[in-house]
Amino acid sequence: MSTCFDSLRRRQRGDILLEALVGVLITSVIGAGLAHVVGRVLSSQRDAKVENMVVEQLRGQLHADGVGLCDRSVRVKLPDGDKTVSVACESAAANVTVSGITRPVDAPARVDLKVSARDMGVEGADLQLSSRQ
Repeated sequence: MSTCFDSLRRRQRGDILLEALVGVLITSVIGAGLAHVVGRVLSSQRDAKVENMVVEQLRGQLHADGVGLCDRSVRVKLPDGDKTVSVACESAAANVTVSGITRPVDAPARVDLKVSARDMGVEGADLQLSSRQ
């Protein structure tokens, strides 16, 4: 009877070892998945921070200079160095008719500032800020 009990114990020791190995394998897969998720979250946070910095700088320049931005180049400071912003200006003229009388009206020019996602070093679409939203 003792030989049957000894062989049963040896087989159970192997089962416990196999269960422990499967547990370690599952834990390592979960750990690798969590590391991947954390990496993506940190990358997204960095992208949002860079985009926020650019938006603040563009808003400040648009507020300070307005239509004056059309005559010069605009640069923003990024972690990777200064980048040039694409500036597009469009005059807005319209005709207004009141009581059958048509008058030309000159509206303020629209100023569009655009920074490419590649220049910012982020994933996603380009960033565009305009004086007319």
